Amino acid sequence: MGDKKTERVEIRVPSASLAVAAASCPNGCDLMAADVPIHGHPSIGIDFSFGDWKGKIHLDPMYGSFDNICDIEIPEGQEVDFRCPKCAVSLRDEKDLCPTCSARMFVLHLPGGGILEGCLRKGCSAHRLRIVDVDAQLLRVFKERVGLPGIDV
Repeated sequence: MGDKKTERVEIRVPSASLAVAAASCPNGCDLMAADVPIHGHPSIGIDFSFGDWKGKIHLDPMYGSFDNICDIEIPEGQEVDFRCPKCAVSLRDEKDLCPTCSARMFVLHLPGGGILEGCLRKGCSAHRLRIVDVDAQLLRVFKERVGLPGIDV
């Protein structure tokens, strides 16, 4: 009975209709930056570097929106490295490449085992959301989108 068979399910939602409310690095550090809101929600604060340049970027927490705030200009097409601002662990996924441009992807950990991945190349908007605890996450999504009363997730 050992291996569980898995299926791939695709759910399409309008851009910027879901907000990332919690994200962490692989070591569990909280990456949310309430002091730098974007679209009224805490942004995702990350350190970045490329070449000799280092800076801070606040990622737009609205899934599918890219109104990021960056303290230095990243050239179009430049691949960057993301690190946790608290423990300096790399957020780079060493296994997966961007399906659009073949650059490396970054990984943010979400509550319940979910993962948010995005391309590390400036100008590429490839991203994906992997939900591990599907039942709880879908219930949460539908509760927030539709406003189902009396359901705690």
